[in-house]
Amino acid sequence: MTGSERDGGRALLIGNSRWHWAQRQDHGVCVDHGSPDPGRIGADPPVWAAVGPVPEQLMVHQDLRIRLEDVPLPQAPPWLGVDRALGAWMAWRCSQERKLDCSRGLLLVDAGTVLSLTRVTADGSFGGGQLIPGYRLQLQAMAEGTLGLPSTPELPDNDALQEVFPQLTVAAMQRGVLEAMLASIATAQQHSKGLVWICGGDAALLKRHWTGPTELLQLEDDLQLQALLNLAAGLSSGRDR
Repeated sequence: MTGSERDGGRALLIGNSRWHWAQRQDHGVCVDHGSPDPGRIGADPPVWAAVGPVPEQLMVHQDLRIRLEDVPLPQAPPWLGVDRALGAWMAWRCSQERKLDCSRGLLLVDAGTVLSLTRVTADGSFGGGQLIPGYRLQLQAMAEGTLGLPSTPELPDNDALQEVFPQLTVAAMQRGVLEAMLASIATAQQHSKGLVWICGGDAALLKRHWTGPTELLQLEDDLQLQALLNLAAGLSSGRDR
């Protein structure tokens, strides 16, 4: 293994629709997200995890793969997506490092292609969750499943989202999906009664319209990538022995 592989300096999470990259640098971590691009893997492959299709270039580097069993999240069932496990474990770890009150556990909201809600119990174990179509997936389903509803822009119209009852059809679709997502999160939080961590591509959108207790809310865009970088060094050294 090269030096960059050993210290976990480069990581890739293959998502359902996008690839998520992290690169350690002298003054922090550079993160970017984009369409699948096997050309970026190069001759020095990253530490990686996947929930989406894996390219052939990485299939031959299983020694660099972070699997569910590599994530120290107690009580995680074998069918749990590794992305959920990575995010939940990292949210718990960050809560401990920041000395946040975890006496009631926490709820991880990952706002990606799928809106996943993952509960972590007060002792740091997996506590179940919910899976809901994400922002764009809900809009896409409405457009494809009806004759009268249009396709919507890739990015939400923040001005239109300020209206509770928009007059324009696209704005009404966007606002309706946003309200449904926020209501799902609020209901889950009422049951869990703990911290709420939000990550994923639509995390900022949800935080902007969050009406729950702000003292319980933590926003961290790239928890899974942080987890990959933190796990990578120990995983690589352990597999070398």
